[in-house]
Amino acid sequence: MAGIGFELRKVLKTDRLLSLTKIYGYSAILSSGPWVISILAIVLVGFINMANLGEVSDAFRFQVVITYAIALASSLIITGVLQLPFTRYIADLIFKQREDEILPSYFGAIFLAWIMGIPTVIPFYIWVFQDQSMVFLVGVVCTFLILCGVWISSILAASLKYYRNVVWAYFISYAFIVLASYYFGNSIEMLIYIFFFGNSILFVILMSYIIKSYNSSVFMKIDFFLAKNFYWTLGLAGLFYNLGAWVDKFIFWYHPATGHNVIGKLNASIVYDMPIFLAYLSILPGMAIFFFRLESDFAEKYDLYYDAVRSGGTLGMIKRYRNDMIDVIRHAVHEILMIQGILDIILFLTAPYVFDALHIPQLYLGLLYILTIGAMLQIAFMSVLAILYYLDRKQVAMWLCLAFFIGNAVLTYISIGMGPSMFGYGYTVSLLLVFLASLVVIRNEMDRLDYETFMLQ
Repeated sequence: MAGIGFELRKVLKTDRLLSLTKIYGYSAILSSGPWVISILAIVLVGFINMANLGEVSDAFRFQVVITYAIALASSLIITGVLQLPFTRYIADLIFKQREDEILPSYFGAIFLAWIMGIPTVIPFYIWVFQDQSMVFLVGVVCTFLILCGVWISSILAASLKYYRNVVWAYFISYAFIVLASYYFGNSIEMLIYIFFFGNSILFVILMSYIIKSYNSSVFMKIDFFLAKNFYWTLGLAGLFYNLGAWVDKFIFWYHPATGHNVIGKLNASIVYDMPIFLAYLSILPGMAIFFFRLESDFAEKYDLYYDAVRSGGTLGMIKRYRNDMIDVIRHAVHEILMIQGILDIILFLTAPYVFDALHIPQLYLGLLYILTIGAMLQIAFMSVLAILYYLDRKQVAMWLCLAFFIGNAVLTYISIGMGPSMFGYGYTVSLLLVFLASLVVIRNEMDRLDYETFMLQ
């Protein structure tokens, strides 16, 4: 991803104030587009549908089917096994100057995601939606498949020099979804197919930029998955992280005290869904800071350090570059917590008015507060994980992600049993624990970086 960091640094060299606005705007879209913006568009579609028809049923069912229960959750979890190994494999190809293998590997990753997903999701959907029509089932399956392609395409597209075009691609596709839902979204089947076609537009645009950027004489390769040195630890880390990010939602959906049935065998939680949605929206600034600091500042210092190692730089140079990386890490985490903390305080002050506008009982304000803190910790935890991936500390990152998954599951279940006043504490406390553990890990790794770089090769 260092390529996009280089492009963003070029923007920063021009007009300072406007440049800062541009780079953080681009960073927010590029880092958050695949999930936060998708969820925002789906909620807007739901509100439009309710305003047009005066009915809550189809709009709410659509949100549950697409956002919370099937397409986003399952496609992120399925592709989570492939995303990190695929990213690492692409980085290896670029380093070895074998860029002609990137495009066939990209098509191979999409093919693998579909091969892994189809045997899993089709029987599952038939079981879950056994009372729905075939038209409905086909729409949900197609949406799942196209979203798998979107997630994988975003990995490559966000790193290309066409990052402005990628921003417009997201805008065009989700604008189409919102507008088409306004005019044609008169049933849940129509809403699902509109969402499918909108993401198909996004998928085609992202794919066109990727094809334009890389040449190849071979259509598809799956070498990165079949190779003996496939990065299974990265695959498991991606799987556990996505499971950890979703497990508290699943528990709230299906716990008798907090969930209720919506469509088929899918549940939702009126208590939890809207507060966690608002909490995730609040982290857009933190995501922008995280993306820019990692892909620009840290990537630059990282390259300087390992260039010095490979080219026979002096010990003083190597130590200086390592200290520069440490300074960037400290500054990035501090900036994320500080800026996000200020925005969270603003959200706390305005939340009562937001709840009144959305007709949400004030009783759940405390839940929003604790979930917002948890979302801030999730961004900080993600930043440390990304640095560990940069440093090739795959195994320790995998264990941290597993700890997040188990901790969130156990603590969320316990917190529900302790009553409404403790809702959300499982999610936040689990992230606090793994974030503190990740800080200890990254500190030890940076202290031992010189030794491990030279002595353990």
